[in-house]
Amino acid sequence: MDKTAECKLVLDTAVLAGKIMLQSGAEIHRVEDTIHRILKVSGMKTAEAFVMPTGLIVTLDDPRMDSMTVVKRIKTRGTNLSRIAEVNDISRRFCSGNISLEEAFHSLKHMKQYTYTALQKYIAQIMVAFFFAILLGGTGWDAVGAGAAGIGMVLILYLGRKIGLNDFFQLLLASAVIAVVAYLAAKNPYQTIQMDIVIIAAIMPIVPGAAITTAVRDTMQGDYVAGGAKALEAFVSAAAIAAGVSFGMILTGVM
Repeated sequence: MDKTAECKLVLDTAVLAGKIMLQSGAEIHRVEDTIHRILKVSGMKTAEAFVMPTGLIVTLDDPRMDSMTVVKRIKTRGTNLSRIAEVNDISRRFCSGNISLEEAFHSLKHMKQYTYTALQKYIAQIMVAFFFAILLGGTGWDAVGAGAAGIGMVLILYLGRKIGLNDFFQLLLASAVIAVVAYLAAKNPYQTIQMDIVIIAAIMPIVPGAAITTAVRDTMQGDYVAGGAKALEAFVSAAAIAAGVSFGMILTGVM
C-alpha cells in the first residue's frame, strides 16, 4: 500500500471511529482524543479534528502530499456505552500495534452493523418503567400500571418515528400518554395504584440523564460550545417531558 492510500485509510478509520462514538453518545473530548490517536499513526505533519455534537471535520496534511479532509454529518444520536467501549478497545489495540490498520478498519465496519433493534429498545423501556416503580417504593400493582404507561409511551414513540415527528413532539406526546394512562390506572376500582409513582417510573426511560452527564463532562473539559449544545438538548428534552405530563394531567382534570 502506497503512502497516499495508507493515509486515506487512516483518515477513514479515524472518521468511522469518531462517527460511531458520536452516534453512541460519547463526550466530545473523548471523540477528539480517539481520532487524534488514530491519526498520529499516519506520520503526517498536521493531523486535526474538529468535533461537534452534530458532525465532525478531520484533516491530514503534509508537505510531501496533498491534504485530505473529510466532513461527516451526524444525523442520529443515542446512547450505547458498549459501542463506545468497543471503539476505545479497537483504537488502543491499533495504536499499540496489536492489530493492523486494515484489521482496525474492518473491526469498526463490522461492529457498525450491530446495534440494538427498535423492538429491543422498546421492551427495555417498558421493563425500566416496570422495575422503577418497585424501586421507588411502589407495589406490584404500581409496577403493572407503570408497565402499561410504558407500553403507551413506546407506542407513541414508534408512531412518531414512523411519521417523521421530531424528538420534541415525540417526547411531549409520549409523556402526555403516560399521564393519561397513570390517571386511568389510579382510577380503577379494583386495586390501589399511585398515580405519582406510575408517572415518575414511566418517564425514567426518556429522561435525558446521559445527555446531562455528557454536557457536564464536556464543559469541565473546557469544551463550552459542545457542553452548551448538549445541555440545551437535554433541557429541551426535559421541557418536553414536563410539558407533556402537565398536558396529560390537564386533559384528565387533575390540574
